[in-house]
Amino acid sequence: MYYDLFKLKKALNMEKYSLKDLALYYEKFDGYVCEIMTNFGLLRFKFTVENFPHLIGMQYAFKERKGGHKYKGRRGFEKAKNGEVTYEQMKRNVTKSANMNIAWKNIDLRIKFLPMFLNSITKKTLLKTSIGIKDPERATYIKGSYFLYRELHDGKTPMFSVKRISKTGAVIETFIVDDDKSIIRNLYPIKIKSIKLIAPLQNTKPIFEKDEHLV
Repeated sequence: MYYDLFKLKKALNMEKYSLKDLALYYEKFDGYVCEIMTNFGLLRFKFTVENFPHLIGMQYAFKERKGGHKYKGRRGFEKAKNGEVTYEQMKRNVTKSANMNIAWKNIDLRIKFLPMFLNSITKKTLLKTSIGIKDPERATYIKGSYFLYRELHDGKTPMFSVKRISKTGAVIETFIVDDDKSIIRNLYPIKIKSIKLIAPLQNTKPIFEKDEHLV
């Protein structure tokens, strides 16, 4: 059923699609590079299965658990892919934790909006940066130097925070869904001239049925 997620244009129904479905869906992006040409130059970052657990907030559900490191990176991804981790487990662990600095609703939003955002990343996507901001009142509390986002009709703003690590290279810091634009409100906008997903060389099969926006 995971393959239907590539057609999703709205929030994911967590009763219809399991965490395993979501992991299998995300695996198809492994090795793809998002390339953004802006009025300030080129920005590139890669999707890998290793960043999947962090994008959906698994670290918050298992960080207090013995062996919590096994739920991070590739090992965490494999646990989700193999059905060893479920939404219910994550929700239960987050809810009962006394030391959690994030609510389940925040993780819930990440899970629900990740496929929709990825499916439309080359369309109607905007970019802002925190680089150059010196006024602490304009700073954002989320790590990252670039924020790739989309404004939805219901006021929610799914986004990747991206950290530049070289002249053109960057890495994904996290994925989050903001509901009041507090993260990006005071950041500097950057004009996107083009944005595309570039398949890894060994991948000859497109991840979408219609791949005219892919290279």
